[in-house]
Amino acid sequence: MKNYIKLFEEFIAESGNSIDDAKPFTQAQVVSTVKWIESNVFPQIGLVGIGDDCAVIGSAGKKAPDATSGDIDIAVSADKIAGALGTSMDNALFELDKKLKSLGYSTKLVVGFNQVSFGAPIDGDYKNGVGQVDLMLTHDLEWSKFIYHSPDFRIAESMYKGAYRNLLLMATIGKCFYEITKETDKGETAEYKAYVVRLNQGIIEVRKSFEGKKGLVKTAKLLKEYDNLITKAPQDVVSLLFNGGHKPSDLSTYEKLYSLIESGDFKFPEKVKEILKDFKVKLEDAKLPLPSGL
Repeated sequence: MKNYIKLFEEFIAESGNSIDDAKPFTQAQVVSTVKWIESNVFPQIGLVGIGDDCAVIGSAGKKAPDATSGDIDIAVSADKIAGALGTSMDNALFELDKKLKSLGYSTKLVVGFNQVSFGAPIDGDYKNGVGQVDLMLTHDLEWSKFIYHSPDFRIAESMYKGAYRNLLLMATIGKCFYEITKETDKGETAEYKAYVVRLNQGIIEVRKSFEGKKGLVKTAKLLKEYDNLITKAPQDVVSLLFNGGHKPSDLSTYEKLYSLIESGDFKFPEKVKEILKDFKVKLEDAKLPLPSGL
């Protein structure tokens, strides 16, 4: 699980410095630059536009007017790009990088994020300099919009960035669907299965083993052959955890998710203490301060 926490934290860090000489965007420039990209870049790679086969994710454009964003994160349809570039899904990321280079953009390939960063003219005018735009290839746009959602700080949607919601969601999914599958003669856990949140895939059932050549080891090893996709539909995630007909938007912030876990609609009230304990550990690992009330 720590690998996924690290991946998420690296993603939301928004360093904005992968592209040489990239400048930060004002919030007004985020909107105008995305419009320029829709008109000048997306048609070249087989995309229609925002709301159709791509979506702006992360916090860019959602901050106070005087705040800046180090980059703009856009989730884009991998199958649309693969089709337009005449390649396989496995090669779509690399062909996208080549295509953007051929169009004259500076790029950086980030395979771990399934992402290509490129330098786009701010406000569509190179006189303003270039800003970093990250195109993240996704196989499911709705899942990407859900899992990479950032609160809108312009309207005080939340006091906390998206990492808090996701780390609490990870702790909740992990503890509610944990089952020991093998024990030693001494009653020690030798193997277990659990659900985990994978940012680029969905909710996955995994199996891990503590068994080593000389007995049990401290860190469980993932048994990859047992990986099983449970769902990548946001509504399914809600239904796994809560009664009461809630929607994915009811889990859009840390405050909303925490409130539902404390409510009578939570299906696993006996797990709350374990969840909050694990959540605190995850916050510590991510070097994030505890939210008020914990």
